[in-house]
Amino acid sequence: MKADEVKKEIEKALALHSETGIVEFKMARGGFPKTPVRKTLSAFGNTRGGIIVFGVEEDDAKRMHVIGLSDAATFQERMTQLASDEMSAVVRLDYFNLDLEGKTILAVFVPECGNHQKPYYFKELGIPKGAFVRDGNTDRQMTDAEARSYIKNSPGDNFDQTCIEELNLDALSKRKIRELLKKSAERADRDIDLPEEYVSVLKNIGVAAYCDGEPHPTLAGFLIFADDTPQKELRFERYTIRCVRYKGSGVHTDIIDSSDIAGTLDEQIEGMQAFILRNIPKSAEIVGTKRVERYEYPAKAIREIVANAVIHRDYRITGTYTQVNIFEDRVEVFNPGNLPPGVTIENIRSAQESRNQIIAARLKDLDYLEEYGRGIDIVFTEMAQWGLLPPLFKNTANSFKVILPGKKLSELNDRQLRIWELLVEKGRITRRDAEELLGGVSQNTIASDLRIMRDLGLIQQIGESRNTYYNPSF
Repeated sequence: MKADEVKKEIEKALALHSETGIVEFKMARGGFPKTPVRKTLSAFGNTRGGIIVFGVEEDDAKRMHVIGLSDAATFQERMTQLASDEMSAVVRLDYFNLDLEGKTILAVFVPECGNHQKPYYFKELGIPKGAFVRDGNTDRQMTDAEARSYIKNSPGDNFDQTCIEELNLDALSKRKIRELLKKSAERADRDIDLPEEYVSVLKNIGVAAYCDGEPHPTLAGFLIFADDTPQKELRFERYTIRCVRYKGSGVHTDIIDSSDIAGTLDEQIEGMQAFILRNIPKSAEIVGTKRVERYEYPAKAIREIVANAVIHRDYRITGTYTQVNIFEDRVEVFNPGNLPPGVTIENIRSAQESRNQIIAARLKDLDYLEEYGRGIDIVFTEMAQWGLLPPLFKNTANSFKVILPGKKLSELNDRQLRIWELLVEKGRITRRDAEELLGGVSQNTIASDLRIMRDLGLIQQIGESRNTYYNPSF
């Protein structure tokens, strides 16, 4: 939308003394109104776009007045931060500093999202609580039915079922497919007579699909059942897993070991787990009368995070790799693509939504996936039983990272552990947050706890004095 078009729409709304389907006025006198702005940002993104205006307010008689905005640069910065960090997709906003009645206002044009980005919602609340639509001149929370419809119609939701037209079914391993079908038959306690012509079977399990009347592998089918290494196909080259073991606690330290893991998805899960287990410390302990070696991290938790990385990666993103980074104090797994719709960091332990439904189903058939929705909960349980801190998650618009803190970071007292768990839950905290959590503990003690956690490298202190807050360091 051009500046003159934006100004014309705002002038129409002012003449009506009312907001419209594409113009929303936000009160700015008391500072940036974050919560109301999030709702309208979501509503415009999910509907047909619109203009958020700062510097126009409604009086008690319901009449609109241009009052101007003195700190437009600050509001623009807050809008950019909100759209980049707190919403489910990155949407480019256009900003216009306009002169109306001799005063400057800030107009922000929000484009309609593409189908692959809908529902567009604020991540803190997830779907449907954080998703809105524009209904007349108001923002209305999306219904469950509307959310399901958006998700169903999103092309990205079924991307693993995409037909690979340049390959035919000879690219699939009949041996691996027969093993899968036999395993399924055994679980059902029945015999199976594998047909010579099994195209219909492959279609039913999402491994093949018809394109222009001819059967071809789906993306899920090829990545799991390819007869050769899938990454040999140029378009799938970045589906490699890049693994690195660093000497210290940062990527600037020396590299001790590295490996690029190609192969089918089940082979990649095995390869990632093997790389991690050979690069994390082991110690011996006596159990009963036997000497038992124990990894620093629980192998079952490792298994879950590497399987989840392969299952939930956004395979539409081909410009980067899934990465495993092992440091002296933690293990990190980085994945292209953020959490799928309906999943937030807050509900990640119980959420059952999957971006790649066929990949998840077939790898579950092959015993690479626990019951749906239990994998992350298993990671929490295993880490606690190992005496380690709970995992940390970082979700951005285009990536997702899981961090397993190691033994070096687990030597916290009960207060510090509770502060860390609060930080994992909220993403950032202030000293007042810690005081409210620990009620009755002196300010000096809490300040000391935060300083110890900072010196351990667990947290970062941002800002000074009253504006100080704390983030995880990684």
